Amino acid sequence: NRERDGDDDDDSSDDDSEFDYLLDDDVPGLSSEYENQRRAELENLAQRAEILHHHGYGVHRQMHPQRVFAAAGYGTDTMRDVVRPKGSVIHLFDAFSPRSVALDLYLERISAKYPGTKFVRGIGVASILYADGNGDDAWKKGDLPMLLAVREGKVVAWNAGLKDFFSSADLETRVVGQWLDRAGVLFESPPSLDEICRIRPEETALLENMMKLNRLGDGGLEEEERYNCGVAGCCKSFQHEHVGVKTEAQNGLLVSEDQVLCQEISN
Repeated sequence: NRERDGDDDDDSSDDDSEFDYLLDDDVPGLSSEYENQRRAELENLAQRAEILHHHGYGVHRQMHPQRVFAAAGYGTDTMRDVVRPKGSVIHLFDAFSPRSVALDLYLERISAKYPGTKFVRGIGVASILYADGNGDDAWKKGDLPMLLAVREGKVVAWNAGLKDFFSSADLETRVVGQWLDRAGVLFESPPSLDEICRIRPEETALLENMMKLNRLGDGGLEEEERYNCGVAGCCKSFQHEHVGVKTEAQNGLLVSEDQVLCQEISN
């Protein structure tokens, strides 16, 4: 009897039926809250990827010859609204070269693996004409098509003719990958969105001014909200000064007379 009772106890201890309600009935509100949180995370990731692709990160993109090197961050004079990327890959292609076609297909495939790198392609001859001199112009004498590795604005490696990447007519993808890796231009970590989408102070002031002007046109902005600088015909509604123009509201001087007087006294 004791053995039978012991067996009954073991059977009852293995029976989890008392916890079935946890599987059958969902906790109120928990499922919907988790789904909303997960949906928001996926939307943020998709938006982040879209922004990075828009700025040329993690995607192989063709550009106008005049913009190829500036978009890759090459040279000293980059576009003012573009952050210089840490690493870029530039393919100066030849439209009649089968090697360029094979290389482009490979770069398109690996670009998504490195969202911190810009992959750019441009017409070889025309793009070189717009390349700003940066003291490292030796690569310009090479044959086309050409692959360039740019790190922090400087060409650190180049391959003219792409002959080293091919065995007979086949592209050696492993060789290309190792070449880019040794050049140090492949980055898996993308830049922050605050860095590539930053808005400069003067752009913020211009935006606020335009919004106020729109509100004024709709009758939503009172005239006394506009800053009166005293210059006839000025449309700026925010506080500002006109250098060299003396009015009742300003003296037009970069350095006030009081500041000059204080400096003379201290000397």
